[in-house]
Amino acid sequence: MATNNYFNNFNSLPEQELLNSLTKETIQISGIDVRYLPRTLVKEDLVLGEDVLSKFAASYDIEMYVNSVEGFGGEGDIASKFGLDIRDELILTVNKERFAKAVGLGKPREGDLIYFPFNKGLFEIKFVEHEKPFYALGKNFVYELTCELFQYSEEKFDTGMQNIDVMADNTLSIIYTELIFDTGGTGNFIVDEEIYQGANLANATATAVVVSWIEETQTLKVKDVTGTFAASTNTTGVLSNAVWALTSSDSKFIPNIPFESNKQFETDGDAILDFSESDPFSEGNL
Repeated sequence: MATNNYFNNFNSLPEQELLNSLTKETIQISGIDVRYLPRTLVKEDLVLGEDVLSKFAASYDIEMYVNSVEGFGGEGDIASKFGLDIRDELILTVNKERFAKAVGLGKPREGDLIYFPFNKGLFEIKFVEHEKPFYALGKNFVYELTCELFQYSEEKFDTGMQNIDVMADNTLSIIYTELIFDTGGTGNFIVDEEIYQGANLANATATAVVVSWIEETQTLKVKDVTGTFAASTNTTGVLSNAVWALTSSDSKFIPNIPFESNKQFETDGDAILDFSESDPFSEGNL
């Protein structure tokens, strides 16, 4: 049996535009302003389909409606043998037209972040539902975003928003910095020696302690960094007198979570294992 020809419930453009306008207005009245941070892929692994080094270089102000009005969902706070694990979940609704205009993307993407201002937390989008409500008047007008509390894994933050960038920096601890040098240097750095940039160690602009040195790739791992190592500047070893011109530097981080012991484990591990050796796990018989 065919539908009634006198009622057009699913193909009326004016009705669809009216509902879209009401949806936008409802979110603007009852929603909150959040920041949308799109993820930029830096080093994508085409085999495993993941990005091992991504960054967040922009943020966009947009209004969203909080579906989970009774509090965060998910499994909540769990005290496990690995420490306190926070698994808060947040469900948000955003208008499709407003999202395209404010962010400039076709749709929200899994892996992008939402800055939630109430608890000053970053939430990662895990799933984007585009068919809920289910074709009201024959068309969908919103995206429903299921987000979980963001777990840091060496992403770079340079959004220009001080409260976001500083918050991300304060949740991290540097475990070591990797320095890459240009070819043509002299000498070889020695493990545990101090290195510096500047006229001398006393007037250095940057200093650090050597963890390991790989001459074949001109790669130096250092710890206890003070100051900023500048590119195209000579770096000198105090004991070895090695001199190499720096090409680039990259700091490796670990999350700084309350009650966590990552930094302590890292320090204790460095004291037990000598990673400057080719075989630190045996007595040299292998």
